[in-house]
Amino acid sequence: MTEGPDDTAFEDCQFLTGSPQRFAVLAQLQERPARPTDLCDTVDATRTTIQRILAGFSDRQWVVKRDGEYQLTVTGERVFDRYTALLREVERARAVGPLAAHLGPLATDLPTDLLDPDCLTTSSEQNPLTAINRFTDWLREVDGDVRAISPIVTSVFNDAALELLESGTHIDFIIDHDVLERSESDFTDALERSVEHENIDTYVHDTPLDIGLAMDRSRVCLAAYDDRNNVRAIAESDATAVYSWADATFDRYKERSEPLATVLSVQETQQ
Repeated sequence: MTEGPDDTAFEDCQFLTGSPQRFAVLAQLQERPARPTDLCDTVDATRTTIQRILAGFSDRQWVVKRDGEYQLTVTGERVFDRYTALLREVERARAVGPLAAHLGPLATDLPTDLLDPDCLTTSSEQNPLTAINRFTDWLREVDGDVRAISPIVTSVFNDAALELLESGTHIDFIIDHDVLERSESDFTDALERSVEHENIDTYVHDTPLDIGLAMDRSRVCLAAYDDRNNVRAIAESDATAVYSWADATFDRYKERSEPLATVLSVQETQQ
């Protein structure tokens, strides 16, 4: 069992995180040494509060006072750097939460480029269709052939796929048995097209799918779904590492899938 930090380390962390002003003072001193009066001009705190913060930093040897000015020690610099990195990671976690919370086991080897908030489009209670609309737009902007995985079927996706097929784009498409069942009941034209159209090869995965993935010649789009199969977030990237990951992921899912025509033939035999 790995031992955690001792109580003193926790107390030091609690001191730093106890108020925004404490980090603000640390940040100001990271830029340059300063007197308490200088800090009062740049930090929203009283002189008494500033003095208490500086005393707390001095007790922990994060700052030293020389010629009336406080400056960071080497330890103070490291504390500032690590805490700044933690704040950035927490901000990233908050932004990426709608994606990360709905990826399941796939999240364990997700490329870090897909966790960049700038790559994300997320839905909200106020705008529940934001992510799925962006995913549809992505499909309409493809360059080259497409490989895709989807745990849902909608008329919007079917229409986007039809546009691609009519433009001569080839699609390798992986669905699961739930999507097949829904297609058989509600989207028979699209299902027939999936079997007969020369530009699409459709496969049925042996277990329920929990992600959406699309990739063209150079881009990747990953979609995360909630328990009701609503698209909650998508991440887009053209990074080489992301493309390699998506390529391997698609192949792994394809290895566990059967051609749609084969699955339908088996169903007919069993009826």
